[in-house]
Amino acid sequence: MNKLLLLVGAGVGYVLGARAGRERYDQIADQANKLWTDPRVQTKVEEAKAKAPEVAAKVGDQAKAKANEVKAKVTGHETLASDGSYENATGRIDPETGPEVDTSKLGPTDAFRPGTSA
Repeated sequence: MNKLLLLVGAGVGYVLGARAGRERYDQIADQANKLWTDPRVQTKVEEAKAKAPEVAAKVGDQAKAKANEVKAKVTGHETLASDGSYENATGRIDPETGPEVDTSKLGPTDAFRPGTSA
């Protein structure tokens, strides 16, 4: 039933579109061309072109700042040693002593490792 309605709708659209035909298309194209060539529109286009490099530089700077902010949050401190020990920002795993979780939430430092001092 849905396919039948789709086909009927497509047929009606085709017939109505064909009746409007090329003449209506030309009217729409002509109106679009008049709008685009309007001096007020072209003034705004030129203003946008002039501002584009400035905006691009500003967006680039903001992206770099945001990337540095994210980089600061993600420490990147992640190691896997040949003895099988592993360490990241949330804790470490030692094959001999087992897992250790950083409850200080300060990331891996000597302060949370047993047997070491800050």
